[in-house]
Amino acid sequence: MNHYLQQVTNKGFLCLITTTLSLAFLLGCAGPPVANDVALVANPNKKAPLAGILTFTSDRPVVPTLLIEDGEHQQIVTPDDEPRTEHQTLVLGLRPGRTHTVTVTIRDQKGRETVLEPLEIETPPLPDDFPPIELTYNNSLEDKEPGVTMINVFRWTGQFDDDQNWGLAVVVDESGEVLWYLQTETFIGEPRRMHNGNLMVMGHDDGRMYEVDMLGNFLREWHTSGSITGELAAGSIPVATDAFHHDVIELTSGNFIGLGLEVSEFDDFPSEYLPGTKRAPAQVAGDILIEFAPDGSTVRKWSAVDILDPHRLGSGSLNRSFYERVYKNMYDSIPFDITHSNALYYIEEEDALIVSSYQQCAIYKIDMATGELIWILGDPVGWNEPWSEKLLQPKGEMTWPCHQHGLEMTPRGTLLLFDNGAGRNIPPQEPMPAEERFSRAVEYRVDAEAGTVEEIWSYGPDQEHFVSPFISDADHLTETGNVLIADGGRFKDPEGKPMNTFGGHQWARILEVTYGEDTKKIWELEIYDPKVRYSVYRAQRYRSLYPKLDRVTG
Repeated sequence: MNHYLQQVTNKGFLCLITTTLSLAFLLGCAGPPVANDVALVANPNKKAPLAGILTFTSDRPVVPTLLIEDGEHQQIVTPDDEPRTEHQTLVLGLRPGRTHTVTVTIRDQKGRETVLEPLEIETPPLPDDFPPIELTYNNSLEDKEPGVTMINVFRWTGQFDDDQNWGLAVVVDESGEVLWYLQTETFIGEPRRMHNGNLMVMGHDDGRMYEVDMLGNFLREWHTSGSITGELAAGSIPVATDAFHHDVIELTSGNFIGLGLEVSEFDDFPSEYLPGTKRAPAQVAGDILIEFAPDGSTVRKWSAVDILDPHRLGSGSLNRSFYERVYKNMYDSIPFDITHSNALYYIEEEDALIVSSYQQCAIYKIDMATGELIWILGDPVGWNEPWSEKLLQPKGEMTWPCHQHGLEMTPRGTLLLFDNGAGRNIPPQEPMPAEERFSRAVEYRVDAEAGTVEEIWSYGPDQEHFVSPFISDADHLTETGNVLIADGGRFKDPEGKPMNTFGGHQWARILEVTYGEDTKKIWELEIYDPKVRYSVYRAQRYRSLYPKLDRVTG
């Protein structure tokens, strides 16, 4: 050591460049950081081709910043602000069918920078069978929620036959251009970002749930033990219920709450909607509200049949078709679908769960510790005691939701959802005439202490008339207060005109609207192909494609 210090003194150098890196740091004279073995490769997983992997090592802990250019667009992003010497960095936001130049700047903890030689990466064009996504409206004068929009697309082989061998999750920018997608040979339900940055992806009603990273790699699989058929992935984790359906949410504890299924035997179940109809023994598929740990073990579960009136028939409660794939090999006849819940919202500070029941045209809240029913928001028709005592009373003008989807609590403490309005009737009421039906995004304020509910905002039908009789979503956007709406279950007749009922040709749109008294549409995407049927279950606005930069805004 003294020999080297003497060299510095004799030559009067301020800094000595030496192959001994630790000595350079000791002298406090290290120069700009150095990167070695720099490589940028296209994602080897062809299920998610609009991604790359940047790898390199550095002579000290550094943070890389990427400048990504394709000749028309430019983005500067720092995917991860944790300094390290071994780097494997996702390169996201690549556009299809282009050559991208990626310039990497590395910065050490003292702010010293090195700009690396530019790298190139090519992306393939979109597949020929990719759904057409078209920007149909964009009001440049209004502030839109920043970020990117993720949707999942259903493809239909017939009017009511969803393609179980095709799945697509896609992310688009404000212009509707595709920035990322995951296309698989299995059905993809709604993808949601997990706390670790990966995506939680629902299967359909075959009882599977997956954890998928942004490279499209399937990392974990859960399956329901009650009715699952077919081959399972190695290490697939069993969960004790008949099937997952519609919604699973991740809790801050790392556990999950999902909608499962369980069949109950009834001795005297009605066979028709008319009052006084003949009653007979029947099997009924009711929803299970199940919390389970990552290892699949059940933490607690509650049955919707035990919480709600098991004999109240909602619009569609005598349907059997939706869970046919689940139960066709288990029973002589498919069980009735009495509740058909489709959305969950967990309130951690109360340990309470809000549930949307499609068939019952009702939203209800339960105490997850006890299973106690707290309140019911919905049309009062058909509720007997003691459930009628839990009904929220309307405050002011009220249009009850029916066949609703996609509920959530806003920062205002209100309830926001998509009110599909299919039929708008509770048996024995007759369905609303088709020409009068409407869908909307709607917001309610619940005063649990007073036992009241107030409708305080909506988009549709006053601003525009539209009808999505199934699926769909509505999300509060945190920066602007706007609302993102997945008007995802639309139909057109053979002449291409929108329909107000089931049937016809499926198509979808995603729109952003302002919030407040002067509500208006400011942005819209349409997914329509006259030859192929497409629907969209839900939509999410994310601040960034990069997991560590993301903040969910809806």
